[in-house]
Amino acid sequence: MIDVNETLSNKIDDVLRPLGITRSFRSYRALRECIIRICEQEDRLEAVQKEIYEPIAETQHCKWKAIQGVVRRAAKLAWEVNPNAVRVMAVYPLTGCPSAVQFLEMVYNAVVRG
Repeated sequence: MIDVNETLSNKIDDVLRPLGITRSFRSYRALRECIIRICEQEDRLEAVQKEIYEPIAETQHCKWKAIQGVVRRAAKLAWEVNPNAVRVMAVYPLTGCPSAVQFLEMVYNAVVRG
């Protein structure tokens, strides 16, 4: 039997790896948890702080801004490593590094579209 969480984790890995974000990224687990929470309920993107950052921060025993920082650093890394792939994921004109929320939405869409 295929584990749904394992399949989702593999899809997330497949999207993040070409962006230079691998399991060796210090806060990879927190970033992956953000994407999983969005996959569970897409409308969490409408209240990212309350619905994504705060619950994850609670489980990781840190402040929500630390989780937001993880996403920002991941977006910056992706932009530095493979800006063309980030632009393709955006599906709209992108002139600079995406915001944390933009990056979460882009990765979510890439995971869902497969």
